[in-house]
Amino acid sequence: MPKVSVIVPVYNVEAYLDQCVKSILSQTLEDIEVLLINDASTDGSLEIARSYENDARVRVLDKPHGGLGDTRNYGVARATGEYLAFVDSDDWVDPEMLETVYAAAKEHSADLVVFNYMRENLIDGESRACSVPLQASGSDEERNRALLEELIGPSVSGSPWRTTEMLGCAWRRLYRREWFVENHLLYPNEQEVMLEDLPVSIMAHALAEKIVFAKGAYYHYRYNPVSLSTRYRPHKMEMLTKCFQLVQKFLKKQKLYEQYRERHLAWLLRNAAHSALVNCFSPHNPADSKQRKAEVQEILNTPLLKEAAASNYLAEGNRSDRLLLRVIRTGNPAVVYAFYRFYTHMLFRDTQKK
Repeated sequence: MPKVSVIVPVYNVEAYLDQCVKSILSQTLEDIEVLLINDASTDGSLEIARSYENDARVRVLDKPHGGLGDTRNYGVARATGEYLAFVDSDDWVDPEMLETVYAAAKEHSADLVVFNYMRENLIDGESRACSVPLQASGSDEERNRALLEELIGPSVSGSPWRTTEMLGCAWRRLYRREWFVENHLLYPNEQEVMLEDLPVSIMAHALAEKIVFAKGAYYHYRYNPVSLSTRYRPHKMEMLTKCFQLVQKFLKKQKLYEQYRERHLAWLLRNAAHSALVNCFSPHNPADSKQRKAEVQEILNTPLLKEAAASNYLAEGNRSDRLLLRVIRTGNPAVVYAFYRFYTHMLFRDTQKK
């Protein structure tokens, strides 16, 4: 049995795949298997993946297109390693990553190991370490509780968690495979559920009996601020609401929902509604003003959003939280439309300057 199975979903990444695979095969931990799973790429990605089949540790699997979540699930079902790691095919990892996190997992018999990452900005070339803000004096159980709370919903103002990025990503964790499978952790379809790895990360942190937090930043994530801020996603509120509902259903099953209800509703306001309203005014949204107004109206008509707007949790937050709550609470499409048209104009203008 390999010590670690590395699952790499591959879809139209011919420009980056070589760097990704080479970084995995250069690991100081050599007892690994690498599953390169082609999700019906239309470029040369499959050919590049097959060029690595001369390494006995590499398995290339070709499947019909199903998206990122489906491809991860496909890999988990075919992995044989003691632990699982996910690497996105346009990213890369440091040589010592797997050896370090695997050693931490074995030392503590951990179900889950969380580690930090480097954000590689494609626009300005800046490389920055992104760490989980954990108190050194706390136990792993206390740290896990704090991280789980933040995944479920945002802290109010003054918390260092507020600026923590990519907290729910699949790739910043190492998972014990047997535990992962026994708990039926499956990634939803990202064509229906946005942030498809967030529910699984929440489930993992709620179900794990032993969690370890590694200090180093070994994973390199390619970050494109212009693409992320201006990309238009149709049905974004609907897809984020489905993410909310998956988490809500799990928390209710675990009898945790009442404990975290206010935080979770705040997530729907700040991470779903706010994001979806900004999305309406993306420069890549082909809709005219009449259609955008209808889109705003549709978002405001979301039943769960009305429940979230009735919560006072964000009223204790900073100025931005209070303003967001006040604007959405109006329920007035004209007011919300005017605010977000102005807000996103300033946001996209500042992004273009960077």
